[in-house]
Amino acid sequence: MSRIAVVLVAALVLLGSAPKPAPTSAPISIVINGVKLPLQPPPILIRGELYVPVRRTIEALGLQFMRSGNLIETQVGAKTVTLQIGGGGAVEVKWVLYVPLRFFTDVLGAYATYDRAAHSVNIIAQLVGTSSNGLILTHTSAERFGTVTAVDLDSDPPSVTLEYNASVHTVPIGSNAIVELHDVAANVTVPGELSDLHPGDFARIYMDRAGHVERVEDAFGSRTGRIAASTADEFVLTDGHVIVPDRTTQITLNGQPAQLSDLRNGDLVTVRYNVESSEVRSIFVSRAVAQASAQPGGPQIASLTLDTDHPLRAGDTVNVTMHGTPGGAATFDIGSYVTSLAMSASPDGEYIGSYQIPQGANFTGVPIIGHLSVDGKSAPDLQAAQTLSASSSPPGVSDFAPGEGATVNTSSPAIYATFVADAVAVNPSSIVLWVDGRDVTSECLRTPTFIQYLPDYSYRSGPVRVTVRVADMAGNTTTKSWTFTIRP
Repeated sequence: MSRIAVVLVAALVLLGSAPKPAPTSAPISIVINGVKLPLQPPPILIRGELYVPVRRTIEALGLQFMRSGNLIETQVGAKTVTLQIGGGGAVEVKWVLYVPLRFFTDVLGAYATYDRAAHSVNIIAQLVGTSSNGLILTHTSAERFGTVTAVDLDSDPPSVTLEYNASVHTVPIGSNAIVELHDVAANVTVPGELSDLHPGDFARIYMDRAGHVERVEDAFGSRTGRIAASTADEFVLTDGHVIVPDRTTQITLNGQPAQLSDLRNGDLVTVRYNVESSEVRSIFVSRAVAQASAQPGGPQIASLTLDTDHPLRAGDTVNVTMHGTPGGAATFDIGSYVTSLAMSASPDGEYIGSYQIPQGANFTGVPIIGHLSVDGKSAPDLQAAQTLSASSSPPGVSDFAPGEGATVNTSSPAIYATFVADAVAVNPSSIVLWVDGRDVTSECLRTPTFIQYLPDYSYRSGPVRVTVRVADMAGNTTTKSWTFTIRP
């Protein structure tokens, strides 16, 4: 999978047609996060707007400047920022490419101001820093980022080791630090523990200026599917994606170390990869009991079921029931996000576990995989026929009309609202629309993405109050009200 791309289409006005910079009484300096940079050439004013040199400012921020033809790229953590030259906006003066100061605020996530009296540009960069060692410092906080190379849970306190541009740093993590897991590919965010961080993930560690860790954000990509075909070096999923492991990729089959040659068509795999480099770091393989070459007389999982058939919201609990060989120890995984959840055992071989959806969890169609071990022998893992979806975020009202404060010249105006959901889709039957306190839902067209009301009724002149209520399939609800005016 390619890195996340943020594309800015900007302009290059060649030297012959570029506007001339205005003369200034003194060179304009740049101060980044409180550090004055020796920048040559300095920023310039063009028709009253401040332009800064692209390459020199990007490199001063500790980022790599890459140019190929009309494309300029720089890497901001796990994000690729691309500047495409050709159009109007950027200018080239004396063979130096300049862009407006707003480029750094809009694209690089920085806050920038120009102090005309002091001839100084002040840039506060939260996403980038003044060095290339994976550290950002501001007046009140610090951020360390890079690829996870080790997670030490036995040290006191536990620690995470990050590598960025060959700089390696180990950061102690206090017990009160918040840990968030973000699957970039699936758009899944769930609270987690340090044990959920995997070598190869891309992590950001947020600290106060004293170095106390407040939050750890762990980012990775994943893909789940079944193997359709394989060769000695790669395999293809049924959705067409080609997975190419390398010698550093860790492969497990039903919980045991495995090689690429051990995998078979039909195996269920979850691939986890680094979002910065796209390197495949781990492959978790689950093979159904009927397919597995189980040892004669060895433990088996007969069934794995959930007690829910609909998406859940924060605070809801899913119960997982497994039937298998008695006298063992059982756990279950929720995809690759929450693993090794314990299950209680009964003498007759029934194992029961549960998981409460935490605030902040947003995921859809995640597989549930059961594990069972009896007397040191592992049963082949089994995936439940059902998947699990959850949402902590209510749907949003992304657009509506007539707009707030608008004036229309018809007494029967068309009224609509559009919706956007997070991990869980909108429930169309939940949508309700009131106009001036009257429920008009039965007269509306409702879909998971919008509601539309074309009234046969003529409303009197004056303000009209509209209220819409919408919920997702997990039951998270949003209500939006606005007023427009009829003036024929």
